[in-house]
Amino acid sequence: MFPIHNPVQQAFNWYCRNSNIPESMMTSAAVDMRQHVSRIRRLYKKPIGQTIPYNETDFRAAYLLAYFPYYIEPIYHVLEAAYLPDSLFETGTLKAAFFGGGPCPEALGLAAYLKKRVPRLARVEATAFDRQPAWNQIQQGLVPSMMPSYKSGHTRFTLNSRPCDVVECLARECTCGVADMDIIIGQNFLTEVYANRSKAFDTFERLIKRSKCRYLVFVENNYDEVKVLMNDLSCSLFDKGLTKARPVAEAQSIMPNFRLPQVMQQHLFTGEGNLQPKYKVHFHHMILEIAR
Repeated sequence: MFPIHNPVQQAFNWYCRNSNIPESMMTSAAVDMRQHVSRIRRLYKKPIGQTIPYNETDFRAAYLLAYFPYYIEPIYHVLEAAYLPDSLFETGTLKAAFFGGGPCPEALGLAAYLKKRVPRLARVEATAFDRQPAWNQIQQGLVPSMMPSYKSGHTRFTLNSRPCDVVECLARECTCGVADMDIIIGQNFLTEVYANRSKAFDTFERLIKRSKCRYLVFVENNYDEVKVLMNDLSCSLFDKGLTKARPVAEAQSIMPNFRLPQVMQQHLFTGEGNLQPKYKVHFHHMILEIAR
């Protein structure tokens, strides 16, 4: 079981500190977030083909409270069930990339998995690739402050930020380091590239051919269109001899192992309209082992 943690309270406290909201005004801050959380939830009901306004401060704040805490645990469960080999960790350093990382909750989930799987791992060198540099404040502020609660005390976990479009970087053979990874995690990344399937397929072909990456890990929201894309990508890469097997996307549901703090229950996730408390996370996942 994923360890008990308190990410909603930590995210809310961090948001208030960075917005210069004093403790006496936290209740009002939660109330003020209702309109923004309601809006983001409407958008994410059918995001395919839409432009998601990650550049907006209020949108990112709503994402931080409504989604970030719930996207920490899925990668832990996916990797735990995958039985990755010891050889992946034998150098003592794991190089990991997060495609379209945004605020990077999956970095915390990866750290928790490694704490259980290889508690004596010396280093994790992780890089979040995301076109929106405004996420850096969370990646380099909130996530490191939460990391000690998730990682092994024996592991040094560094998270770098790159404001890169990995699709374009791979197309022009950029030297940003996107190809220098052992494992690449795309959490809700395929939703972002869904609009151009052929370009998405070409991106992963280029990545496999130019890199030393051993595993591609996909964790995607529960959208049927993206599940189809995952399965088609799996078939395409296997048929070209680039992967060792042809897995199919699996569906999973989890109940995150934390409780909403009282201020969130009473003043933000009140149960009205799009402000229903979230109890389960439904997602599709798939791991591709690269043929090396």
